[in-house]
Amino acid sequence: MSICLKDFGVVCALGDSKASVAAGLLTGSRDGLVLDSELPNAEPQYVGRVADSTFDKTIVDKKQTRNDQLGQLAYSQIADTLTPLIAEFGQQRIAVVIGTSTSGIEYGEQALKQKLATGEYPDNYHYRMQEMGTTAQFIADLCQAKGPVYSISTACSSSGKALVSAQALLDADLADVVIAGGVDSLAKLTVNGFKALASTATAQNNPFAANRDGINIGEAAALFIVTKEQGGIQLLGAAETSDAHHLSAPHPEGEGALRAMRMALAEANLQGEQIDYVNLHGTGTPKNDDMEAKAMFNACGRDVLCGSTKGMTGHTLGAAGALEAGICWLLLQDEYNPLNNVPANVSDGEVDSSLAQINLASRNDDIANNANNKLQTCMSNSFAFGGNNISLVIGRQQ
Repeated sequence: MSICLKDFGVVCALGDSKASVAAGLLTGSRDGLVLDSELPNAEPQYVGRVADSTFDKTIVDKKQTRNDQLGQLAYSQIADTLTPLIAEFGQQRIAVVIGTSTSGIEYGEQALKQKLATGEYPDNYHYRMQEMGTTAQFIADLCQAKGPVYSISTACSSSGKALVSAQALLDADLADVVIAGGVDSLAKLTVNGFKALASTATAQNNPFAANRDGINIGEAAALFIVTKEQGGIQLLGAAETSDAHHLSAPHPEGEGALRAMRMALAEANLQGEQIDYVNLHGTGTPKNDDMEAKAMFNACGRDVLCGSTKGMTGHTLGAAGALEAGICWLLLQDEYNPLNNVPANVSDGEVDSSLAQINLASRNDDIANNANNKLQTCMSNSFAFGGNNISLVIGRQQ
């Protein structure tokens, strides 16, 4: 069955609300991709950073991990929608599923730094603050959810898979409402780890551009309220594949990515050419963009509008799947996208002519290619290490 994506909360490099993120998307803002000299071990790198002023809001406890702070900022945007649902169904019927790859490791890094300098950890430090399940439990505690609570950590596909898990919980009647999404914060571990893999960009990243050379690590929190209701914005189809071609490199022909896209389309009972916009995984690395262009061409053809938004948000790792599904959600909402625009594929503009011929959105007045010029359906791709892939089809229910 399809499930309802009833509400959405978001904070990322583009903004700290649905409205600010949507506005940044549709103006092609790169303001959140900033040069950072504190996280990298060597030369400074560009990262997708949530503005420090965002954390000055009174709801944030400075003793929380950065992951929890981001999660609470996103949760505050959906709390009013959630409250009557808790009253209707009860806390036992509320579940939480969160995708992450860093959890509270940034807090652990800060604690270790103090330990090395002073010989003592901070008084409030405990290892559990950086365990993978911590953020999911933190969000469950915010609303006193008593249903299933767990985390998923499959690198860049984590929070896309959280939405599929939400669907499974609803289908199995283990919950009536699921808070599902992803949270990941900037940390030295990831910034320097991807640098060690020779995967980071030398400047702001350039998805699908001729001179693309890697990613900018980003951070984000993106949370959905998922219910069994019909109407509104629905998750129409989803599919996961695991091609296991290589530990960190995708299959060069995009075989697993293509299977995920085709299976998601089949579950949604749609043909590729019926999709109005595809949010591509689009990391800006040479291998990902090459294989994904092939998969996109084979799944949807050369006319469907598509592009990567990582040129504005950075690659938010475990939060990327939910963030980019949320971008599709925003585009399908008249409140946030009254002109039915799609975001441009923001890069330096130097198109790579060697890629498969796909219709990269090049300006913000591109609109849906259907008869009434109104966005109806979007697809979002997330492709992770080990060939761990997911594609989601999201649309307005007629």
